[in-house]
Amino acid sequence: MKYVDVLDGIRAISVIIVLIFHFWQQTWIFPVVKTPFLEFLGVTQINFTAYARVGYLFVDMMVLISGFLLFLPVARNIFTGEPLSKWKDYYKKRAIRILPSYLFCVLALFVYELISGGFGSPIVWKAAIRDLLLHLTFMQTWTVQTYLSTKLNVVLWTLAVEVWFYIIFPVFAMIIKRRKSEKNAVMPLVRSVVLALFMVGISFVFIYSYVLKTGSPFSTKIDGAFEAVGSGIRSSYLSMVINQLPAFFGTYAVGMIGAIVYAAAAKNLKRSWWGGLIGTVFSIGFIYLITKMIEQCAALSGADAQVWQMTKRLPLALAFMGFILSASFANGWFRFLFSNGLMRFLSMISYNLYIWHQWLCVKIKDPWRIPFWEGETPPNQWGNAAGKLWSSRYALIITLFAFAAAILATFLIERPAADLLNGRPSIYNGKLKTLFKKKDKAK
Repeated sequence: MKYVDVLDGIRAISVIIVLIFHFWQQTWIFPVVKTPFLEFLGVTQINFTAYARVGYLFVDMMVLISGFLLFLPVARNIFTGEPLSKWKDYYKKRAIRILPSYLFCVLALFVYELISGGFGSPIVWKAAIRDLLLHLTFMQTWTVQTYLSTKLNVVLWTLAVEVWFYIIFPVFAMIIKRRKSEKNAVMPLVRSVVLALFMVGISFVFIYSYVLKTGSPFSTKIDGAFEAVGSGIRSSYLSMVINQLPAFFGTYAVGMIGAIVYAAAAKNLKRSWWGGLIGTVFSIGFIYLITKMIEQCAALSGADAQVWQMTKRLPLALAFMGFILSASFANGWFRFLFSNGLMRFLSMISYNLYIWHQWLCVKIKDPWRIPFWEGETPPNQWGNAAGKLWSSRYALIITLFAFAAAILATFLIERPAADLLNGRPSIYNGKLKTLFKKKDKAK
């Protein structure tokens, strides 16, 4: 009930799909895998182009996993009476997990942009300080300048959404947790359903009464309230409104209900071959459903694709959750696809891989120009053999850089910082010396 093994691989694959989307934006290389070994079935290739075009949808999977794992201890509390951790410990754990890598990225890029002229020459200090402060307070999604036009890594907007949900999460947990006077899980489950409906309602009001009703009296009042506090989330960019926290409340609600379903099943069911087979079949079915939804969105363009993302966010979250739950109870061989050593390693570095991949791939292309190219038109737009060769080399380089940065940030920043903040030896205060001493004793 405490460790959902398949989530390692699902999280890692979700981050990699987002990575593929951002890399495709820069390379225009479509991910197509040739399958000569399947020619006898009439399948000569597997085309992942749809996943590249709208890979950003898997940010929703990442948010869903976050909600699922946040609510899982509460679900265990409902069914087993397991006490929840103190909120002080909860906030400490979240801060240790999120802040070291995030702050390192923000501060490192702030210094880089100051030196390289990203904030102007001479430096426009007002814009620079605003960008920095809103990132440090996780409020960068409130203005175009600090979100879509930020110099400090645009993908960090997802951390702003996550952190603000982390902050308010204890309120939700207090509402649905099992009281000492409650002898069974009935009332906590009732409160969970009511809370889930409330959260879905918030997202529906935000999307259908605010985002999609520009100019309506209600929408105008909300815009006025945002402007009064210095925010300008209503702009010509739909991303400014569809990626705000209220738009994700339905996704978090699905994560909550999914955690409850998982905890109930884990408590009352025993693994069996037939049960695993049912889980495997349903998992494959959900993969097919998700693929069809991805293809449906990829067939659209521009604002139409973003409207699809808004209006289908809840159904997509349900499909994602169905896959997570069915995969969790699938046969061992199927779960192994998502819970092997490689997947666990990729999951370990996935946070930093997500943080660094997009900024690096943009900078490597221009202004760093690796591999070198001349002129004003990037090589991926040349439309000739030389351009394709450059794009292939560039794709390899940005992949290597992204994974190298993720590994270094994980093992030199994230994990040592977690050791230090948790009072354990880290590589910066004696851990390496201890390890070498153990090796010497072993010899």
